[in-house]
Amino acid sequence: MSALVSINQAASRLGVAPAEIVDASGLTLGELEHAAEQDGLDACQYRQVPVLSKSDLDVIAQRIQR
Repeated sequence: MSALVSINQAASRLGVAPAEIVDASGLTLGELEHAAEQDGLDACQYRQVPVLSKSDLDVIAQRIQR
């Protein structure tokens, strides 16, 4: 199983703003905030929660390049 990465990590790897990753990911803010809460964080820390797989990053990179 491959490791998941956070919104912030994905943004750093792809050289874009975290907001671009969120937009291209197809995930809603509510889903991300819920994942943060499930991980024991405050909802506003959603960008720190590992939620994206390698295949997600591939799709996001393609969407951003368009």
